[in-house]
Amino acid sequence: GSPTTLIEAVVSTQSTGVPRVFRELSSRHVLTQEFVEGDPIDEFDDAPIELRNAIGLKMLKLCLRELFEFQYMQTDPNWSNFFYDTKTKKIKLLDFGATLDLTEEFSNNYLQVIRSCATADRQAIIDASINMGFLSGYESDIMLDAHCEAIKVVGEPFAFDEPYDFVEKAAYKRVAKLLEVFAKHRITAPPEESYALNRKLSGAFLLCNKLNAVIPCKPLFDRVYQHKMNIVNM
Repeated sequence: GSPTTLIEAVVSTQSTGVPRVFRELSSRHVLTQEFVEGDPIDEFDDAPIELRNAIGLKMLKLCLRELFEFQYMQTDPNWSNFFYDTKTKKIKLLDFGATLDLTEEFSNNYLQVIRSCATADRQAIIDASINMGFLSGYESDIMLDAHCEAIKVVGEPFAFDEPYDFVEKAAYKRVAKLLEVFAKHRITAPPEESYALNRKLSGAFLLCNKLNAVIPCKPLFDRVYQHKMNIVNM
């Protein structure tokens, strides 16, 4: 994988785009791209609710597709890397300096973790977490409870059929209370990719919170999950 891999995948979507590169004017040290219309996505927090919801939905959709479909993600959650063009109604991605290539196994296991949250299947969360290296299988009940609670926070927006209110719920704030338990009872370090993964998802959730968005997230995840399962079962 390479930034080109992600760029090509993003360009093929209807709701996202990237600035065109002028290769004849670029070199190893200089990248020349077209000027991009739009404004940073976090500057739309005073926009009408319909527009705020649309931007939040597009960002979440892109995030899920990067994790589970492209298996290649841009890992810098800086909001200034994303512009929204009100004319084309597209999210424009500007910076691919920090990216991460995910293995098929890691992507599939993380998909099952999120799916287990959505279905409130505690044992499935633990099993998938062991497969990913989040847990060793020898943790105390206190650690297992804290881990499952933290994972449920990540999966909560995708667990309800009704639109999810990112301000009213603000589930991510509950994770802070679990950090002390992790510090005392964790017996294995989480996989290295998980740090970028958590930054990516928390960045998308924080943006939706800033936009005061209310979004039907479960149908979005269900489509991604079904698409992935169709490919796996082919």
